[in-house]
Amino acid sequence: MIAYCIEDGYSFSEIENHLNGLAVSTGIQKEEMYWQIENEQSQVITASQNLHGQRIKVSETMNMVDEKSFIWDPELNGIPLRAMSLPLLTQDKLTYRITVATYDRIRHVAIDQLRNITILCTIGFAAISIVIGWLISNKTLQPIKKIVTATNNISVTNLHERLPIEGSEDELQILAKTLNGMIDRLEISFAQIQQFTSDVSHELRTSLTILRGEIDVALNKDRSAEEYKSVLYSVMEEIVYLSDMVEKFLYLSTKTSDPNQIVSKVIDGIRLFEYVRNHLSSIAVNKKIELTFKTPETITFQGDEDLLRRLFVNLIENAIKYTPEGGTVAIHVSSKGKFTQIEVIDNGIGIPEEHLPYIFQRFYRVGDSRTRSQGGTGLGLSLCKWIVEVHKGTIEIRSKPHHGTTVIVKLIAS
Repeated sequence: MIAYCIEDGYSFSEIENHLNGLAVSTGIQKEEMYWQIENEQSQVITASQNLHGQRIKVSETMNMVDEKSFIWDPELNGIPLRAMSLPLLTQDKLTYRITVATYDRIRHVAIDQLRNITILCTIGFAAISIVIGWLISNKTLQPIKKIVTATNNISVTNLHERLPIEGSEDELQILAKTLNGMIDRLEISFAQIQQFTSDVSHELRTSLTILRGEIDVALNKDRSAEEYKSVLYSVMEEIVYLSDMVEKFLYLSTKTSDPNQIVSKVIDGIRLFEYVRNHLSSIAVNKKIELTFKTPETITFQGDEDLLRRLFVNLIENAIKYTPEGGTVAIHVSSKGKFTQIEVIDNGIGIPEEHLPYIFQRFYRVGDSRTRSQGGTGLGLSLCKWIVEVHKGTIEIRSKPHHGTTVIVKLIAS
């Protein structure tokens, strides 16, 4: 229309009046229509009043409609437009460029809708994420809450309780099993401490009762010198027993509490057994026990010399103690691969088979034939077992009543 008006010689004011009087398509208002005319120098000669002195800018991304027309999507004060440009040529020379634009309602609405959809989707996704996260975290934390509750409920009085193990084999189940294993060990240790405390209390109470009874009898009436002497001997036996028990008890408490305290070095076995022989020879002679050692020319151990001395002194002293007068106690040392085997063999009173599984328990004594009257505290074999185990060895007892006992110790040879 503008092109025809220019070709027909209309003035620019007439063109504008003519355009203002034209009917507009349905859905498009006149104020939403923009136009401008540029000369060959790209200067705006005239334009619609609603441009208010502005111009429709040419875009670098223009699409060709035909040989002369171009369309593009400019903006005016943030308002999206749809523009079309048509050049007027006179003798193949550009005379005017007509640009017409209208408000791009569809694109504007689409942008608004896209923005609204984006906002709603973002809010929706955030809400869904929060709900799903809460559900997942609640489900994930539920086993942890159960473990925490069960752990808080476990105390000294109910160490038999265990943590729940549920679901698949995951990290929480492994953690629960590990904690249950720790509680198992704590329960065993606590039971051992309770038993040990009970046994110590019983032993102390028994000795104190004997001491009190002996002294009460002695003080009940005047006694002869021999009777007082007999009472003193009895009291002395109990004191010696108590001293021995306290010494072993303290030794067990200090040494076994920290296995890292042991001093490991290469030990001359010949010299070690010579010490044991000298230490126990007087006891063997007093009981008329034949004490023999059968050892290789050279023996070496890797370990704590003080602990190994105590080990063999305890084992051989036990053998002498429970062997009748005139009996024999033999120590045989031999090499068994990477181990050195030490056998302490006696022909004493022996141990019934039903007692063998418990012989290494603290304060355990077999019966009337192995009573406190022979000086035993029930701590020696327990200490021996710990010494062997801390040296990564083994200890075994074979015995038959009235046939004797054999203790077999295997230690790693250096």
